[in-house]
Amino acid sequence: MLRHSLVLGLLLASPAFLRADFEGVLEERVHDFGVVPRGQQLVHYFRINNPTNKPLHITNVRVSCGCTSARALETTIQPGRETAIYAVMDSNRFVGSKQVTIFVTFDQPRFEELRTAVQAYSREDLIFSPHSINFGKVRQGDSKSASMNITFYNGAVQITDVKSESNYILPTIKEIRRAGNETVYQVEAKVRADTPVGVWFSDVWVSTNNQGYAKLRVPVTVEVEGLQPASTDKKPDATKTSQTDPATEGSPPVQTAEPPTVPTSTEPAVAERVTVFPILNYFPRN
Repeated sequence: MLRHSLVLGLLLASPAFLRADFEGVLEERVHDFGVVPRGQQLVHYFRINNPTNKPLHITNVRVSCGCTSARALETTIQPGRETAIYAVMDSNRFVGSKQVTIFVTFDQPRFEELRTAVQAYSREDLIFSPHSINFGKVRQGDSKSASMNITFYNGAVQITDVKSESNYILPTIKEIRRAGNETVYQVEAKVRADTPVGVWFSDVWVSTNNQGYAKLRVPVTVEVEGLQPASTDKKPDATKTSQTDPATEGSPPVQTAEPPTVPTSTEPAVAERVTVFPILNYFPRN
């Protein structure tokens, strides 16, 4: 009897037997970083939704390998709200293929454990310099470029294509050196001037003619700062006193024209497809 109870408990805890109120809470069940250079810190945000009419509470997040860490950005998710599980995979801790399971445990409105995973293939004959493209701070309305180099220690490798997951990031690629078994490419990305205000990250994917490096992920980060509105503060007139000028007493007040202010729009331009997500608690959908 005890054996049957244990089997039933395991079945009810598996994803296939989730009750309807937990369907859609964690939609992404695995994230593949693809082929990566050994030593790169791989970051991903797993979206957590609350489609129920009750608050969800995350009581624990654990992983199956010490090469990965994970935590919830928020532990309580109100109905209709979202948060994320922030996962970091250290590719310096392994060579070759690796998959790590992330367990997310809830205790409200009832006990439930959901699972997702990260995976990657770490190679020592591949170097990113630096490990990602980071634009730093960019003022809204400005267009800025940043770049990184990809070095292959395999003379037969050729990059065939480069694409961004976001229409706000415009990537280009060029070969800058080929000598012996070493081949170096430069990946340059340009952030569009109409990128919305916020801290954003996305991925640029590089394709090659070699199955060992079929798709390479280049992380991209940018912080877009909003425009500061023009100051409308008036400076006090030093010539004015608190006394009334007898010559003008009883006269109608003089009308002083206010200088026109130029309105500053804070609404982001609409792009064809938005797939960048901010490193914050709010995740805009496509």
